[in-house]
Amino acid sequence: MITLDTDKYLLYSLFNISPKKISNEYAGKSVEEIMEAEAAQGNAAAANFDREILNNPIKLMELFKLDDVGNKFAILSNMSERDLEALLPLLDPADLAAGLNFFTKDKLLELVEKLPPEMLVKFVFEMFSPEEIMKLMPEEQMDKFLQSTKLDKNMELRYLMSMKPEVLAQIIESVTGKPVGGDQSQAMGAQAGLNSQALVGQLAALPDDKFQEAMLNIPPENKRQFILKMAKEDPKLFQLFDPNAYTSIIANRREKQDMINSANAIEPEQLVKMLEKLPKDLTAVVMTQIDPKIFADILIENFQNILSQIIAG
Repeated sequence: MITLDTDKYLLYSLFNISPKKISNEYAGKSVEEIMEAEAAQGNAAAANFDREILNNPIKLMELFKLDDVGNKFAILSNMSERDLEALLPLLDPADLAAGLNFFTKDKLLELVEKLPPEMLVKFVFEMFSPEEIMKLMPEEQMDKFLQSTKLDKNMELRYLMSMKPEVLAQIIESVTGKPVGGDQSQAMGAQAGLNSQALVGQLAALPDDKFQEAMLNIPPENKRQFILKMAKEDPKLFQLFDPNAYTSIIANRREKQDMINSANAIEPEQLVKMLEKLPKDLTAVVMTQIDPKIFADILIENFQNILSQIIAG
């Protein structure tokens, strides 16, 4: 049995029952009991209650005040966990995002970490700029990035050209163990042979394993800028960092509310998957934001058993 705050005045007008009769004869009676009594007395409208109300979403919405959060919660609390989860996609994205408030920050981080990579990156960039992310990215993650088979060597060589010749020489020497020679006619400053194009050519000529070793030996700050430039050209490359690298940065630098404010970057179907992790009672609270008309339609179509409990209440 479900007890709701019903619109008694609407009941009076729809079924031609005087307020005095409701107060005197039907005090404490359920809607079902009142309709049965009225039908027995020849009230044709009351005899057609099921057809007039329980199959009319507008009248159902008005009579049972489905715009009232308390009424909606009373009904939703009588649904199964599976039923509630099936209703979540009916919420607006903003209401789904608001439901994330019921998670702790740690649980929210755990759920965010499981998002598809492209969505996780989009979510992160609602809170950080690419420059901020690269400043905070651990070096082991940068090295993992540079070892990825998804990197385009031609892109790497192109951005190596933007490094200072001294840095390029240092990188080459780190893998060959020999001082960089060079073409004496290409002298730069006081040091001969330090010409970016020639040095990048030497790097390009290295065997693949030595080339990758050279990339790992780029000085940390140069490495950050090198990766940043490539990833800004091809944002999909930001997906090469581990999800927990991003969530660790968020955990240390942003609050739970920042994460919720950034949830507009998460697609509704993923928000639904996250909210499915809530306990049943909290899922019911989230679902109280459902549009009353949509709720009435759903009740009529799929939950006549619950409507029977309401009128019996």
